[in-house]
Amino acid sequence: MKQEIIAGIILGVMGLCMLLLPPKTLWKITEKWKTKGAGQPSDKYIVIMRILGVVFAAVGGGLLIWG
Repeated sequence: MKQEIIAGIILGVMGLCMLLLPPKTLWKITEKWKTKGAGQPSDKYIVIMRILGVVFAAVGGGLLIWG
């Protein structure tokens, strides 16, 4: 029971960060250092980050409610 609550909080916070922070900021923090001379994230990266944010927030909320 306790593990589900902790996982729900972590996933919920990660999902909200992905939804609330601008995708370019997340890209600069997590991916920019991996590429050489890249100026900005691709459109696919932005869409994937938004989808993952919704999924993580939903799973985190579900774990908090039903966990």
